[in-house]
Amino acid sequence: MGKDRKKKKGNGAALFEEYYSELYQERWPTLKEALLAPKEHTLLINPYGDFKEEGLESFYGYDHLYKLKEEILREEANDEEKLPVYFLDGASALAPLCLDVQTGDRVLDLCAAPGGKSLILAYALKESGSLTANDKSENRRFRLHSVLKRSLPESFFQESVRVTGFDASAWCLHEKEAYNKILLDAPCSSERHVLESPEHLKEWRIGRTKRLATLQWSMLASAWLVLETGGRLVYSTCSLSPMENDGVVKKLIKKFGESVEVLTPHFPSDLNCGEASEYGTLFLPDKGGMGPFYLSILHKKS
Repeated sequence: MGKDRKKKKGNGAALFEEYYSELYQERWPTLKEALLAPKEHTLLINPYGDFKEEGLESFYGYDHLYKLKEEILREEANDEEKLPVYFLDGASALAPLCLDVQTGDRVLDLCAAPGGKSLILAYALKESGSLTANDKSENRRFRLHSVLKRSLPESFFQESVRVTGFDASAWCLHEKEAYNKILLDAPCSSERHVLESPEHLKEWRIGRTKRLATLQWSMLASAWLVLETGGRLVYSTCSLSPMENDGVVKKLIKKFGESVEVLTPHFPSDLNCGEASEYGTLFLPDKGGMGPFYLSILHKKS
């Protein structure tokens, strides 16, 4: 894989092609084809519901998660009162799992909508501890609230789950060392969606990636101050760009020094599609069907 070039001018499909061809070199045509292929989904089953998982293959042994290559069960998710299942990308499900949430933890999901990762975190709490699920967008937050309310026991939702709409990059101005587990699945370039939209592809600019990397850094720096000493933070994106992935984590290490410990993920032995990067793991759809998705597991040392 190549490196981000520092200077490029122009915009649009041709520049997008040039930029990612340079990053991924001979791999790019195969990767691009995989990005344009129908997305595979993983099925998250609500442990508080009555959905039956007979006949489904477990997603690498993780609780409540099952492999699903065809969206044959979407109608099951349309219950207006409760949400028995949820569909999400398998690699994105790994981010909340890497937080290793235990009962009693104080968990913050900083960019939580539409809610799939928050559900994984909430299910891991087993009605003990607390979850704050945040999203700045009012429309996305409305969906997040609905997903959580329809999926969790009423008493747990009312007493231990908080849905908020704050600016993640400014959270540290109001709370510090307040949570022992934080998930930051940051807004990103989402190149898969760009490729799927001719309108967005036409308007693509490298400057957007740079602006997003700056936003991601401000969110991660803020989250680090909100994380208590000894706590764990997972930073993730669905971006292909090292600028938005390892580049952001590298800035955190430069800023906070030895207090930042990058942890090695311990995935199941048969989950062999992740590719180690300098500070994390990258999942790409041309190898295993999941992603694109990047995650880095960070421990806050004293």
